[in-house]
Order: sequence, then structure tokens, then C-alpha cells
Amino acid sequence: MELELRQEKVRGWESVCRLALEQEESGEMIVPDACPDIWQVLDGEARLFLQRKEPQEGRGEFSGLLKTTILYQPEGEQGIRSMEVTLPFSASPELKGLTRRSILHVIPRVLSVDVHLLNPRKVLVRVGYCLSIEGFSPQTQSLATAVEEAEDRGIYQKIGEVQSYQTVYVQEKTFTYQDAVVLPAGRPDPAELLRTRAHCTCTEARVIGSKLVFKGEAILQLLCRGEDGGLFTGEFHLPYSQIMDAGEDSEEGMCHMDLLFTDVKCTPSSEDRRTFQVELAVQAQAVLRREVTASILMDLYSTDYTLQPEETTCPVLHLLGQGEEQENAREMMETEAISGNLLDVQVRLGRASQNQEGEDWVLTQEVELVVLYDTAEGVAAGHQRASVQHRLSGQGAGTCTFTTELLREPTASPMGEGVEVSFPLAFHWISLQQQEIPVIGRVMLGEKREEKERMPSVTLRAVRPGEDLWTVAKAYLTTDQEILEASGLTSEEIFPGQMLLIPRKSS
Repeated sequence: MELELRQEKVRGWESVCRLALEQEESGEMIVPDACPDIWQVLDGEARLFLQRKEPQEGRGEFSGLLKTTILYQPEGEQGIRSMEVTLPFSASPELKGLTRRSILHVIPRVLSVDVHLLNPRKVLVRVGYCLSIEGFSPQTQSLATAVEEAEDRGIYQKIGEVQSYQTVYVQEKTFTYQDAVVLPAGRPDPAELLRTRAHCTCTEARVIGSKLVFKGEAILQLLCRGEDGGLFTGEFHLPYSQIMDAGEDSEEGMCHMDLLFTDVKCTPSSEDRRTFQVELAVQAQAVLRREVTASILMDLYSTDYTLQPEETTCPVLHLLGQGEEQENAREMMETEAISGNLLDVQVRLGRASQNQEGEDWVLTQEVELVVLYDTAEGVAAGHQRASVQHRLSGQGAGTCTFTTELLREPTASPMGEGVEVSFPLAFHWISLQQQEIPVIGRVMLGEKREEKERMPSVTLRAVRPGEDLWTVAKAYLTTDQEILEASGLTSEEIFPGQMLLIPRKSS
């Protein structure tokens, strides 16, 4: 006969799949009739807007746009011009474990942009990009905590607690930010908006009741051409504050937030050319984790019946560490002779990777440095790729995941025959270790014990290595309390070689 077990249900979310999907899109673009011929391409910068992500059974559906802004020197004219090439993309990767009830979190990143001039009126654009995908599915884990009516069958139980650093809630929210920004008084009047760049940060996220309150700022950077043909930039910090559902029992949790743009629009005002109308479509992706404690039935025996317990395992996650570490990077770029100003400097984050060295993790973030500057012959551009590494000591026992973020815009200054670019890069990381804990999953009640199966009324023996009081009591079908009283002990702590007086359990 199978015994009825009392169950405790632990609800949460499980990370069922991870994938770094790398793809490339390419396309040809004819220069619009209103634009002059291209003499030289200076730079191409792509922005990835993920506009659709849907979980299916065993796969995910993704689509969006790659918008590449090309800066070029026109043929026979002074100054810089720009044009935009839009490439649609889609992907349908296999993601085992995913269901329609799952939630997909994605960190999109452009890895490379190549703009090849086919002729003065046509360009070929190739954009490599990566979607770092993680799928979460709701789960309910049922754990046996005790046998019902245990005393009626002479059953003694060892009930313990298990702690797991669990994902308790996964949520997302899309919101739109609209505002008007005005170039500061020190900037000239713009003749053309050449390029728009934006990124979003979260400075605070905390749970209040069943709501997650998060806030931060969107940083908008504009590259403009003045009426004199010169280039200048404008930077704007746009604060936001939002609320989303956090689920039940999430108030004590730690929140990790990723923000991505699904669209960015910046349009010069028809009434004032120094004013720009801004519309940012943002998706916030939140993961809440906290330490969860649950009771489990670890072992049992009966002094009256034989039992046939069946063990199973309970997966638990242990938090080894988490944090934010900063690396202050400096890179030298070789350039042409600089005769004027540094016009613009960028650090574009590319591919991220990690490898284990002993008990350490080495986290690597690839970057591309881009500088626009004046020379005697006009505006020139410098490009250089580099890697920034961060070492996590003593975290190699588990698995490590991380994201990176530029803490502020890079700075650049001419140095000898080049430019030194400095930038602070933050590594946000978490290290977890999974363990399988043995627990009782099912118990069959056997035959009633015969008198001849019972032990002598009293046994004297020494404690063996590895034994605890529960183990001794189970072996002799008695209780730890009976052993303590017979041996005159007040502590349940016993040690090898210690003599115990073990009585038969009182009827």
C-alpha cells in the first residue's frame, strides 16, 4: 500500500534554454536622388530594433529591423552627408524546453557593420548581429514534507529544509517615451541631423508590495552638420519612471533588469530647427530572484512495519556570488595627422564571451572604437577593435553569466601619432551552482514486523565514523530520544568511538 504524503508546492520560473544566435543580413542600397554621389564612406553604424519575439513549442520566433546610418563624403562637395539603409531580419531557432507559456528575454547586439562602395550611387551593406536569448517557463515543484498519520504506523521521519536561489518571477513591459529636446545655446544651428544614437539604463529597481518600480534614464546623442559644414554633437539625458507587476512573494527578491529599444525616432521640428521631437519605444525585461526555503522529507523508518521508500532528487541552485565590477579601459588608435578637432568618439559593444581558468572565470567583451576627426584634407574616421577582460576569482565552481554596460561616454585625446580613447566598462555578473538533493518521493507500506525481527532490549556499542544519532536510531528501530535518555546525554551531537546505550523502543 502506498502511503499518503503531505506535499508542499514551490512555484517559480525555470530557465529552460539559452542561446547566442549569430546571423548576418546584407543588402544593396541606391543613393536617393536628393543625395549627392558618394566619394568616400567614413562610417557605418547599425541599430538593432527587435520588434517581435514569440515563444512557440520548441522554438522561438524573432523579427525586427537593422537600421544602418552611413556617413560619407560627397563627391565634389564639402562637409559630411548621411543616408540610412534598413534591413529586415527574422529568425526561428530551435529552443528545446520552450512552450507557448514561456517568456523570452533577449539582449540584441550588433557585432559588425561593413559598408562597401559598389559605385558612386550604390552601396552594399552587411550587418552581423547576435541575439542572446534566454527562455523562462513557469514551474510548480511538489515536495513531500511528511507522511500522513505517521504515528499510527510507528513511523519516524527526518524532515529538513532546502534552500534554493530561485527565479520567483519573470515579467516584461513595453513603454514609450516622448519629449522635445533643444540644442544648447553653445551649439550652432543644424543644417542636417546626420545620426541618432540612444541607449537606456536602469539606475534603480525595487519591489513594493506586488509592484516593481524601476527608473533610470535614456541617453540620446545627436550628430549634426552645421550650416558651415562642421560637425557637432548634442547629448540629452531623459529620465523615466515605470511600474510593472512583480507577482506575489517577490518583495524580498533581487531584480535584474535589461532594457532594449524597439524603435527610436528623432525628427527636427518644423517650427524650430534647434528643436527635435523624440519618441523612444522601450521594452523592459525583469527577472526577480530570491532565496527560497522549503521543507523536505529526507528519510524515514517504522518500528512497526517494513517500509519501501523511493528516493528522487530535488534540484537546487546556490548563489556563489553576484556583483558589478568596473574596468577602466584605455586604447591607442593610430590615425592620420589630426589638424583640427576630434568630432565624435564611440565605443560599440560587440561579442561577449567567457572561459574558465581553474577556479576563475575570465569575462571578455569585444569593442569597436570609432573616432571622427579633422585633417588637412577634410573629415576622416578611425576604426579599431579591442577586447576588455575582467577576471572573477574563486567563482569557477558554478556557471557564470554576465552583461556589460558603458558607464559613461568615452573620452578621446590626441596622443603622438594617434588618439587615446578611455572608457569605463561595467561587468554585471552572477555565478550559480546547481546541486541535486536526495529526497523521499514515494513510500510503500510493507508487512508488520514480527517479534523476532526486533532488536535485544538493550545494546551497548560504539559510534562508527559517519554516523549521527538518526542513523543509529534507524538501524536499531528505536528513537533518538530513547538513546539520549538511556545514555544520559543531553546533546544530539555524537562522535566516533563514543559508547551509546541503545534500548529497544518502548511499546
